[in-house]
Amino acid sequence: MSAEAEGNGAAGRAVVIGGGSNGTWMSVYLAELPAIREIVLIDRDGQFGRGVAYSATADWHRLNVPADKMGGRSEDDPSGFASWLAQTGHHIGPDYSDGFVPRRLYGDYLCAQLDAVHATGRLTLLRDAALAVERQSGNHVVRTASGRAIEAATVVLCLGNPPPAQIRGLMPAPRLIADIWRPGALDSIGPDDDVIVVGTGATAVDAVLDLVHRGKARRIRLVSRQGRLPLVDVPASDCDPVDDVPLDTARGMLAGLRAAVARRAGQGIPWQAVVDSFRVRAAEIWQGLSDVEKGRFLRHLRSLWFVHRHRLAPDVADFLERLRAEGRIEVMTGRVRAGEQVSEAYALLVQRNGASGIALETLDADWVLNCTGPDENLARNRAGLVGDLLETGLARPGPFGLGLDCDLRHRLADASGQPQAGLYLVGPPTRGRFWEVTPAPNGRNQCTVVAKEIAATLGSFAASAPST
Repeated sequence: MSAEAEGNGAAGRAVVIGGGSNGTWMSVYLAELPAIREIVLIDRDGQFGRGVAYSATADWHRLNVPADKMGGRSEDDPSGFASWLAQTGHHIGPDYSDGFVPRRLYGDYLCAQLDAVHATGRLTLLRDAALAVERQSGNHVVRTASGRAIEAATVVLCLGNPPPAQIRGLMPAPRLIADIWRPGALDSIGPDDDVIVVGTGATAVDAVLDLVHRGKARRIRLVSRQGRLPLVDVPASDCDPVDDVPLDTARGMLAGLRAAVARRAGQGIPWQAVVDSFRVRAAEIWQGLSDVEKGRFLRHLRSLWFVHRHRLAPDVADFLERLRAEGRIEVMTGRVRAGEQVSEAYALLVQRNGASGIALETLDADWVLNCTGPDENLARNRAGLVGDLLETGLARPGPFGLGLDCDLRHRLADASGQPQAGLYLVGPPTRGRFWEVTPAPNGRNQCTVVAKEIAATLGSFAASAPST
């Protein structure tokens, strides 16, 4: 990067931190703004266009929605990804499960979008770690691990999902794998080993598929508080808007949604279509709940919502059922209380609720995998960029400790809650504000909102500047 790119010309420069799917779409939309003359996309691992989610290379690491639901460049391009697959020779078979293509293909699609921007000469790809953001003369300066100081009028944080939190009570040890996405994390697991997976969500399913398809682990036990695997998806069905559900309380919402599912079942409409119709308004519904009701939802309904919301391809669900029937996997309900390595094994102390009451049970395994999902309490780990933002007061924890706080225009809120011009937040760290933030189309839509906000801000700035 030239010296000019580092300092002068900051008014027309945008820095995007995070090179995954959201960072890619943000770069694409910024390139459509005439006022943005240069975009600097920073990614710590150099996974431009892919991030962690779409870097998985195995065919069994698949999208959890069919290709035709992934959309394209915008809401006006709903078949963009599916059309790209056809154009690049990736045939999708007739079975509904065939549409749940390997995640790496969506990563290829994102890389193609990024390559098009890079070819314009307006995009700089920088493999580096952003460590700090500072205010300076009305702009922001991004400082990196390599010693760079990049000044820009616009900075967008596309931070993606963090790794899982350390499970309380579990002692770190070689036999406890804290992050299954670390390169080579599962390589040492043998074909006759006994494995316990803590968690039963999408990450846990990925771990099971990886172990089984690679011929690892004789037996796999999955443990979570609710003991629920994600449910199965079905082909889309027409469903009228679900506007007959009370939205003022979490309990009323659950009861109303169940009633809505029952009413529409008589019309042949599956529950999946009802949930999808309801979730279209998820951000609006979330913002309309009181803080008390949001807290109740998080305590009692979060897990239930996720297993209905983030579903499995039918063939994956069938495969897991076969594994359960064969005794290869077992799903257990329990709360992990403690754990430590014992010789060449790891022992977990699990609290389980049975017919005779609460009991503590020790489970021994060769390996334990932490698949509890991303740690959304970003304030818990004060390292790196997020830690610096919190320490300097440029950010504060999001509502209910979820991610970071921002306003409805995605402007990052400072320690006093004031939104900051030119500093934006996109993706999973906005869950406390918008709730529905994980799916790729949601992140892409957030990027369009931010791009429009930036366009309006830069347009107003240009209009107010004195003529020369």
